[in-house]
Amino acid sequence: MEWSLKLWVALKRLEGSVLVTGFRGFGMVGYMASKYLAMGLRASKVGFIYSPFMEPVLLVEDDGIGFPHDVYYSEKGVTVIVNRALPPAEGQGDLVELIADLAAEARVRLAILIGGLSKSYMPEGEEYGYRWLKNSYYTGPDLEAPMIHKGLGVVGPLALLFASLEMRGIPALMILPYSYVEEADYAAAKTALQVVSKLLGVEIDLGSLERLIDQQREMIERVKQLVEAGEVERSRGEKGIYM
Repeated sequence: MEWSLKLWVALKRLEGSVLVTGFRGFGMVGYMASKYLAMGLRASKVGFIYSPFMEPVLLVEDDGIGFPHDVYYSEKGVTVIVNRALPPAEGQGDLVELIADLAAEARVRLAILIGGLSKSYMPEGEEYGYRWLKNSYYTGPDLEAPMIHKGLGVVGPLALLFASLEMRGIPALMILPYSYVEEADYAAAKTALQVVSKLLGVEIDLGSLERLIDQQREMIERVKQLVEAGEVERSRGEKGIYM
């Protein structure tokens, strides 16, 4: 399956940067963390990845038209690939290979992959809110949280990309915040970006993401109140609510 990269800047501009990306997995954490990282760093769009087989969708966003797979660059030395859509299953390998080739050709010093880890695995009293992995070429500092424990794993394009970076000898980390599975988890995306901020020593403006977190919390609280009100009504023999 054919995938191609279109850059509006010289590849040399991306050399030595840190590459950050993720996909629309659990809680859409990888996608949202990448998107709000690009926004928070005020990164410029420098290109996109194209295939005639990619999802036929585009979004009009603050910085213009957003394609399914856009490339951003921040002068703080961070390259971000925002994957607004998942590639078709038969095209995941080719897309991953293209991203890994870009990382190799740009001689990135580190790749950070972001995904979600189901909250069902979160220990009681969890302190950090995430787990992580490193490949054999990563020699930087360990993160504060424990690494992902035995018995858990990662599936999908994130796992493929992690392996492709290993094949090319590129240092890589995977950050996996505990998240909801079926619904967007803005708080988990924030957790990932706080880890990235500390690791890279860069300040990320998370204002837009924090507003979404507040809105989601308010919505959850309203739902809880409706459920509780419905329980009271049912206990009185009256009709409750249906969710």
